[in-house]
Amino acid sequence: MNRFPTWARAFPAALLALGTVPALAAQAPMMPMPSVSIASPAMGATVSDAAIPVTLSTKNFTAECADTGKTHAASAQGHIHAMLDGMDMEHMTNMYCSDHFTISGQGLKPGKHTLSVVLATDAHVMASTPAMVSFDYEPAQQPAALPAPLSGAPAISILSPKNGATVGKTFDVKIAVNNFDLSCDLEGKPDVTGYGHVHIFATQNGETTQAPIAPLAAAMKTPAGMEMGKTLMHDTGMSMNEMQMMLTTAMPGMLGMPCTKTIPVDLSRWHDGQAKILVMLANNDHMPTNGAAPAAITVNLK
Repeated sequence: MNRFPTWARAFPAALLALGTVPALAAQAPMMPMPSVSIASPAMGATVSDAAIPVTLSTKNFTAECADTGKTHAASAQGHIHAMLDGMDMEHMTNMYCSDHFTISGQGLKPGKHTLSVVLATDAHVMASTPAMVSFDYEPAQQPAALPAPLSGAPAISILSPKNGATVGKTFDVKIAVNNFDLSCDLEGKPDVTGYGHVHIFATQNGETTQAPIAPLAAAMKTPAGMEMGKTLMHDTGMSMNEMQMMLTTAMPGMLGMPCTKTIPVDLSRWHDGQAKILVMLANNDHMPTNGAAPAAITVNLK
């Protein structure tokens, strides 16, 4: 199984285009550690809905996306990363801003599957140990199969705002996509040529340039944290180096993984001034789509 180094390979094109280099995450002050558990589906449960309903319970953590992408936001807030049948970005179904969400069953075969969830800071640094359950997927109505591959060279461009435009702190980014179908239902599923989604980033001095906090990396320096680390390595099969990469890898500036050509952007908690917006096509496994150059603009927030 591909493990967490996938996270580190997924975004170099975007980060280079934005002119950012993710520094090693800073240690967080010792506070009550965030945690997450899966209320449903329960371990061993049978899921008969075509879309898998998920309910989580979190402690010492607020799930919301108002500060997503910022590197200096509080370590006890952020969002949820969910994965099916794997503990890496290749299997990530999306990022979620609530402890209630559904996962599309498109392309998922009936039978036993494993759901993994982890809390993530606004900078997408892992903020909790994973919670995992296995369930039996037996939909009463079988969802759509994986689509047939598409042909043609994929491309993405930004239609608006125009480069250098002055915008409010909530605005739409409108994009044009060629030879590529956007589908969030396929996120985390096997790659299909010509299908995927968008990764959108924003960067701004002071908002995305600080070293992200890594709550678990700091906790691992305590005796209890060391024991937690041993358990995590045992449960995931990771080496110490892989675990350290997992605990400190960040995606500064990443706002989301949308599948629409009109993307709402909310930077209402960012300061006035220049910000850079970048969009890129991503395959179902979240790797950049080969041959599709990212598109970027600079806007003035006011």
